Amino acid sequence: MHKKFLFASILAVAGFVTLTAFGAKTLAEQKAEIDLAVKSKLEELRAEKIAECDGRAKEEAKRRFAEEQGATPATEPVAPTATKKPIKKGNSKGPKVDPLPQPAKPTDPAQAKKDKTAGAPQINTEEKKAKTAGEPTAPVQNTNAKRSKTAGNAGGN
Repeated sequence: MHKKFLFASILAVAGFVTLTAFGAKTLAEQKAEIDLAVKSKLEELRAEKIAECDGRAKEEAKRRFAEEQGATPATEPVAPTATKKPIKKGNSKGPKVDPLPQPAKPTDPAQAKKDKTAGAPQINTEEKKAKTAGEPTAPVQNTNAKRSKTAGNAGGN
């Protein structure tokens, strides 16, 4: 008898938990409620982001308009340009030397090519052609003296 009472009480507790855990809603009703909550959160987020975007677009349009009119906007401070200053050492010896100014580069590519070849030495191309063609440019001298020196040493060491 105690076993029957024990099983009945366990079954009653399990039924109570099952019925109260889901609040008597079907699965379809629960999914519909979740979908509605997600859609409402999504719409809130979308409206917030659209408002932020519109605000940024208006600020940018105002800034560009002011820039176009020639006035600098008061919201953006102009940053000073950073320049490197030499570090002064206590016992530095010798005079200070300013760096040499760099020559300005020409914007025209044809002028740049002319500037590169202006200081180069002129090469005699006719002389080069003659050498590669096999024509001797100067007469060969002392060939008999060279032959006699090499012929004398032909015997070995």
